[in-house]
Amino acid sequence: MSHHPRLTLALLTGAILALSACASAPDLDVTIHESNRGAVYMERIPDRSFQASHPLTLSADTMARVLRGVVVKDTRGVLGTLAGNAGKLEAVRAFGDEEVEYLTPLLVEGLARAASDQQVGFRIVQAGAQPQSQSSGTVICLSDVRFPGVCASEQKPGTISEQSTEGSLYAYGQSLYLTLTAYRHWTEQAETSTVANRRIVSPVGFLNRTVHFVPESAKRPDSYRTARSTDTTLVIDYGLLATMPVTPEMRPTPLHSPTTVKGQSAQRDTDMDELRKELLEIKKKLAEQEEERIRSSPSSSKKLAPR
Repeated sequence: MSHHPRLTLALLTGAILALSACASAPDLDVTIHESNRGAVYMERIPDRSFQASHPLTLSADTMARVLRGVVVKDTRGVLGTLAGNAGKLEAVRAFGDEEVEYLTPLLVEGLARAASDQQVGFRIVQAGAQPQSQSSGTVICLSDVRFPGVCASEQKPGTISEQSTEGSLYAYGQSLYLTLTAYRHWTEQAETSTVANRRIVSPVGFLNRTVHFVPESAKRPDSYRTARSTDTTLVIDYGLLATMPVTPEMRPTPLHSPTTVKGQSAQRDTDMDELRKELLEIKKKLAEQEEERIRSSPSSSKKLAPR
């Protein structure tokens, strides 16, 4: 009967290991690409019984449309209520044009190389100034709660702070399952750390935010969601999306935004004003020179000479 305690201990150990595996990040299999802009990698799907529709050949155009269609809506929470904007939603694209350009070929390669028990993970570093107090006197930092980041003065030596968006992607049937696990989240990392220890398990950065897809008609109904889907998972009919006309929301941002054009117009007006001032100064100088010439001419000297 002495083997029973050993059997019980073995079962408990196995259960603990299984639970810890479920709570940890998926196993990293292959890093497709990693740079200071981000990373794309293939990782093992935690649910060993699940089989994805990989490898999958997807056009770069369709993948770019998928990324451009991911939209994050912000209700602004308490700040919006105090400002009198309760219920007002601010929608922004999760990925900018440069980020779409960077991720598209890497995600296409990942889906083409992934096995049926793998998904494609990604991490994109996004530009932005880290929030911190600019007022004089006592500086209030948020290192305890880590929202939205830590003060630069609290940053540990040998570490860097980055704002990133992370997620994973896999295909099942005729659908793409795209999940965001982090959205514009500030993280403090060691300079020598790699993508393997930068991945986030629990969704972060979604306080008062919801994830949507444009066009809505290319999004699958809730019946397509699985036990692996979260509130930040989008199920997209990629075949239908590829045949749909490109909507304004899915087009790349123009090189010259309205703000840029407005700024150029204002600068042009300023330049014209300066040119007008210079012309007036030139006319004034010419008039003064003409008066001086008339006064210095012989005829003028005779008229002005005393009798």
